[in-house]
Amino acid sequence: MAVDFEYDPDELVSFEGHDISLRDAVHRYIEIKDHPDPLVDVAALRDPGKVPQILEAEHFEELAHEPQFVQ
Repeated sequence: MAVDFEYDPDELVSFEGHDISLRDAVHRYIEIKDHPDPLVDVAALRDPGKVPQILEAEHFEELAHEPQFVQ
């Protein structure tokens, strides 16, 4: 499935209460997915005006397969 929204791997997002790059948030999502913790919310908040403004697990799944995020 291809990503159908604009993004910059270096854009800052709010993830787990911290501002980190989208690249780091995707890598953190992959870690969380490998070791699930029901208390962790994997949503990330982007700057106003960005679509989608909230990145959820389905978005991270798409991004995790993009070349910019593959480790």
